[in-house]
Amino acid sequence: MSLFIPIIVALLALIIIMKSASYAITAISDYAQKTGISEHFIGLLVVSIGTSLPELCTAIFASLANNGAISLGNVIGANVIDVTVVMGLTAIFGRKIFVKDGLGGTFYMILALVCLPLILGLDGKLSKYDGIILILAFCIYVLTLIKKEKRFGKLKAEVKLKNIWKNIFVFGGTIAALLLAARWFVLSAATMAYMLEIPNFLMGIIFVAVATTLPELTVNIKSILRKHSGLAFGGIMGSVAANISLIVGIAAVINPIYFSTTRFIVSSIFMISVVFIALLLLRRRRINWKHGIFVTSLYILFIIIQGLMGV
Repeated sequence: MSLFIPIIVALLALIIIMKSASYAITAISDYAQKTGISEHFIGLLVVSIGTSLPELCTAIFASLANNGAISLGNVIGANVIDVTVVMGLTAIFGRKIFVKDGLGGTFYMILALVCLPLILGLDGKLSKYDGIILILAFCIYVLTLIKKEKRFGKLKAEVKLKNIWKNIFVFGGTIAALLLAARWFVLSAATMAYMLEIPNFLMGIIFVAVATTLPELTVNIKSILRKHSGLAFGGIMGSVAANISLIVGIAAVINPIYFSTTRFIVSSIFMISVVFIALLLLRRRRINWKHGIFVTSLYILFIIIQGLMGV
């Protein structure tokens, strides 16, 4: 088979994924605003799950195809890109940004979530039981966010169906398109990895991760240009939390994930380090373009490390 065919299929699937994710994000954000949910909560949970839909669909089909290493690499790579390239470009475009809601008391929760897979995966695999632990950890994270939102937010007691039915319809349609496109994207990525003799984990951590984080980048730049810093940075950290717990957990429950322990540990430690740096910056509540250049440059270091480790 020619390499040209899986490349074309992957590109077409990626276009559908990006468009579908964009419509899905718009629908759920609009729904959240109509229900009176705060911007920070929308970013940390609603938009973050929306922008993680490509990773979720990729994880499901990768696991079903017994290519769980692609989904794990994708999540780690996507998280590194989120807190380096996406956050960096957001800061560069925003120039000087005041993060109104800071971290909303989620600093230690997010840090704990990104450390959990490393602890569970030291034996070279993430089992179904590990997946359940990760999903439960995400549920605790969500319940904590909801509790904080009820305390500080302005939730509306009742929202009429006629005001939100379009959002529900659009969201349902985009999910269907995402699932179909993600299936073909994963199959194409696996085919390319096989033809080029690239390990699935490496294919996921660099190539698939870059592709699936494009929705986050698009949403964040749009948000920061419209002065919605809580939505932008909340979306980044919320996406990191959802990726590493919910998505990896679902993938592991479908099929145990096996991987190279050395590459996994090195990549995970790097991911934890850059997430910690990003959390510290957000805790300052003030981020400028210099911080943006700094965190963006960390992704170059990540690529160099992956290159030095070889294929």
